[in-house]
Amino acid sequence: MSKEKFHHTAKMQWEKLQEFPGPADVKIVREDPSLGAKTMLVRIPAGGRITPHSHRGIVQHFVLEGQYETDGQVCESGSYRMMPEHCNVSPISTKDGVTILMIYDPVSN
Repeated sequence: MSKEKFHHTAKMQWEKLQEFPGPADVKIVREDPSLGAKTMLVRIPAGGRITPHSHRGIVQHFVLEGQYETDGQVCESGSYRMMPEHCNVSPISTKDGVTILMIYDPVSN
């Protein structure tokens, strides 16, 4: 039987997000490398810019604080965005900083 997991994210330390196409910090709350699944909080600093990239699987964003702009869209607090697998992600920029809940769905074969 699987066991529930709890994370009190306010008590977790921010870590530098490695292998990310721009400056950001992260708190990883779930990761299953065997499936390619991950859930994390990502904080992009004021003036931050994420360069164009793509993802193998589905990626979901839910903006918790702040806002970012991408491809002519403003994603502000409360915004949800879903990118299908193999989606080419346009540049992301934030003027005042943003915190995003990112969910990487398992990668299909």
